[in-house]
Amino acid sequence: MSNDKALFCKVNKPEDVEPDSPVAKKHTPVITAPAVFKVGEFYDVKITVGEIEHPNENEHFIQWIEFYIGGVYLGRFDFAPVMTKPEITIPLKLSHRGLDSTLRAVSRCNLHGLWEGSVPVKAE
Repeated sequence: MSNDKALFCKVNKPEDVEPDSPVAKKHTPVITAPAVFKVGEFYDVKITVGEIEHPNENEHFIQWIEFYIGGVYLGRFDFAPVMTKPEITIPLKLSHRGLDSTLRAVSRCNLHGLWEGSVPVKAE
């Protein structure tokens, strides 16, 4: 994308800005989770920012990650530059059998705005 200011106009997804571009690969949250959850059991869900490690400097860093299942807000994790890494692991359990939903993570880079990553999950 030629104009970085345009990145602040919306929540960016890889398909919106050349998915294989360095900016997408450094900013899109990557969610690692089982495709199928057994109802009532906790599973660790890991969220990292970027397939390529994102800079972590005072001038350029990930400020926070928000985590959702479908439209339900699960939490927000704030990061300081340099001393923290934009990576979280959160135990999650699903409580409704037959639920097909999507885990979503939204991160905010202080220079490049909001980015969303998602993965489908199912509860059995």
